[in-house]
Amino acid sequence: MDIGGRQQNGFHIVDVIGKIDRLKDSIVLKSYVTTLFEDKGIIRVALNLSDVTYLDSGALNVLIFIQNRLQKMGGMLVLISPGEYVSDVLQLVGFDKLITIYTSEEEFLNDAQKI
Repeated sequence: MDIGGRQQNGFHIVDVIGKIDRLKDSIVLKSYVTTLFEDKGIIRVALNLSDVTYLDSGALNVLIFIQNRLQKMGGMLVLISPGEYVSDVLQLVGFDKLITIYTSEEEFLNDAQKI
């Protein structure tokens, strides 16, 4: 798994690439995003999942943790472009009811200015 980030339209977009399938991957993702809101005061985070091919239960737990922390801080987490497999997993566990999921980065960027 690789992670990179960029600022755009008032959000920090976190580009995640590869599988999030080991405890180490989940810890790295959690640490990266936690640093954003605890150290840098960034509370509007978008995870770009377009290049994520797999995620396990540890990754799902991290998403819940991030969502809860950001929400308590008055911020928000959105997900961008999950592939078919990842989208199916997110829907199966009900994340589509908890976290806003955009089907494309373009759709997100058009909406980001309004939210």
